[in-house]
Amino acid sequence: MSETVGTAGFLDTFRARGAAIADACTRCGDCFRACPMVEPAGLAAADPEEVTGAIVDLITGGTGNADAIRWADVCSGSGNCIPACQHGINPRFMVQLARGFARRNAGSAPLPTRWREPFQNMSRGVRVLSRLQLPPETLARFAPSHEPRTTPPDVVFYTGCNVLKTPHIALLCLDIFDLLGVDYEVMGGVGQCCGVYQYRAGDFETNSKVAYATIDGLASAGASTVLSWCPSCQISIGEVSLPNYEMQFGAKPFDLNPFLIFLADRADQLAALMKHRVERRIALHERPVFPGVVAAVKKLLSIIPGAELVDIDVPRVGTQANSLAQLPKFKRELVQRELQAVSDAGVTTLATIYHACHREICDVGEGRSFEVVNFMELLGEGLGLDSADLYKRLKLIRDIDDIIVETAPFIEANRLDLDTVRNALAFEFGAKSV
Repeated sequence: MSETVGTAGFLDTFRARGAAIADACTRCGDCFRACPMVEPAGLAAADPEEVTGAIVDLITGGTGNADAIRWADVCSGSGNCIPACQHGINPRFMVQLARGFARRNAGSAPLPTRWREPFQNMSRGVRVLSRLQLPPETLARFAPSHEPRTTPPDVVFYTGCNVLKTPHIALLCLDIFDLLGVDYEVMGGVGQCCGVYQYRAGDFETNSKVAYATIDGLASAGASTVLSWCPSCQISIGEVSLPNYEMQFGAKPFDLNPFLIFLADRADQLAALMKHRVERRIALHERPVFPGVVAAVKKLLSIIPGAELVDIDVPRVGTQANSLAQLPKFKRELVQRELQAVSDAGVTTLATIYHACHREICDVGEGRSFEVVNFMELLGEGLGLDSADLYKRLKLIRDIDDIIVETAPFIEANRLDLDTVRNALAFEFGAKSV
């Protein structure tokens, strides 16, 4: 059991993985050359071999150099570096590990203070935003079943945390499981965090405590497959914590795979269940983080009657929208370039894939020639499933007091404190009371 390992063991595991990377890495710089963040971060003139060598220095106990620290700091998780490496290394993990060690080295504040406030803001937002949109009986669908089982479920669906701010997306996932006849358990929410906030801050000890507790919880269902919705969770558990867990305990208790790839493997079954035509010309808001997921979404779009996919030629960068926060100007320019390309292409619909991207741009279709929806809404429409995007509705209201009036029945049903609601809405939407 993971409780048998102390915090020293947690840190030693990260150090051991850093040492193994250092042994395999040739410091060739190919990962640096492939990274889409180098130029916008002001690192185009840096020497790739020197930067890569300094990254390796960071993960083996050194201080690196300014260019390496900057590169690690702006890593958006795109994954372009992974196929660029010819030496069996995952450079995304390497650079993000270096980021954590660099942040450990910086400043004198205790490590937990560096992630606690962002984590608390996220937790409050998930709890409040989900409850402003759904009654308690619907929210209960996201809780693990307490019914006794004689056999394990086929899969565990791991929601992560933040998708519950846009619960219509997660509900569609569950509805499609039901249509397919999949036996599943649902786990997730802030009580089963992937540990990404702690990992980014370099608090590897707390990261391991949080992530291992979540891994043990997911494993408790007895399924050999866990399906993740969130790409950040897929990285944090799949690339960081499950390999650590396996190193410390000799085995990993399940395989973690993206939900949308699971769905695409069942595209023929879903095609036979289609009920409605979805007459849309669709551009995808893509992220390169997992190419297999983009391919899966395109495959699933191809089975929706009436749906036409239109490719748009724009840069694809990052894990989700929030992964570009370190370079806000670059992020804004990417969004504007994409919106212009979508408009020029004459499509009816810009479809997001991931939830953080959806939260950020779901309202930009207002006053434009196209709508913004999540891809799951299109799939749900074809299958005859309801999928009202209540998050977008709240975002378009904008004013806190008006949102509170709109959601009063849910505030009462979920027993939410009004001050907590106001604070969560102000943080989420930047809205103000009149």
